[in-house]
Amino acid sequence: MANLEIGIVGLPNTGKTSVFNALTNAGAAVTAYGATSASANVGVAPVPDRRLEDLAEAVGSREIIPASVQFVDVSGLARGGAKGGTLGGELLGHLRAGDAIIHVVRTFPDEDVAHVEGRVDPVADAEAVDLELVLADHALVERRIERGAKLARTGQKAARDEAPVLERLLARLDEGLPARTLGEPLPADLDLLTTKPLLYVANTSESGDPEAVARLREYAAPVQVVPVAAKFEAELAELDDPEERAAFLAEIGQDQAGMPRVAAAAFGLLDLIQFFTVGPKEARAWPIRRGGSAVEAAGKIHSDIARGFIRAEVIPWQELVASGSHTEAAKRGVQRVEGRDYTVSDGDVINVRFNV
Repeated sequence: MANLEIGIVGLPNTGKTSVFNALTNAGAAVTAYGATSASANVGVAPVPDRRLEDLAEAVGSREIIPASVQFVDVSGLARGGAKGGTLGGELLGHLRAGDAIIHVVRTFPDEDVAHVEGRVDPVADAEAVDLELVLADHALVERRIERGAKLARTGQKAARDEAPVLERLLARLDEGLPARTLGEPLPADLDLLTTKPLLYVANTSESGDPEAVARLREYAAPVQVVPVAAKFEAELAELDDPEERAAFLAEIGQDQAGMPRVAAAAFGLLDLIQFFTVGPKEARAWPIRRGGSAVEAAGKIHSDIARGFIRAEVIPWQELVASGSHTEAAKRGVQRVEGRDYTVSDGDVINVRFNV
């Protein structure tokens, strides 16, 4: 079950839902006109990791279970939505509940798919949505300042103390800049859209639209831009036959699908690493924040394991692949015993010993 959630936003007809379908193979309806519903499509996408496949092959695991991310595709935004239109309560709730945001920007030309503003301009489109997110945060901060002023008059010190930083934040948002650019700590319960990690996905034609993507990258820097042909990728995701998929990719001169890059980049937005549990039954990947401890890793597997933690037996993934089994790895001296405060490294294979 995915425990990471990423919202997908963009103007209508950017191909958001095609990106969502290609990631999750959910089969959500795609239209050639701007949808106005505040409802959202929800699906889960695996995060491919070749290391997991190598581990399963070496140990003989019967099943491979990759880490996963839940994606939420909300209805297309429009200019002015932050003033009570398409960026209303339900849509905002979906976005604020997420851990990060993917912003889909259209670079593909297609006369059959109308653009809400009658032209394809990826930089102008990106600016429009980014501004809507800033305006939504501006409204939230304004309400927080008004509420804080009332509380401060009743003698609440916390409200009085946070007022200066909120005023500086509001000034930054007034300039049209995201909250993440303020560069100072904000109140922990201030759930802003423009502090969330952000990734741009350039939805291209099969030719890749290199000039349009280059302009979008210049605008977005230092935020990452991942180009994909979402319509093609969504069709590719529907193919079950590996040979048919390979032939489909070969038609546009690619040897692998682009969506795994999007899933991996989205995963990386949150500064996550992966550790593995590996045995005859399954090889499984688990996400954990970089710098997480062995007992935190145990908690990812099950809360009871964290409570009864005794020790962690740790093998670097490549050493287990070379050894072929936990027993052989221990014989070779590449298995370590670590305590609860051990900092997990990316690619660790962990077996936790615990009291029931």
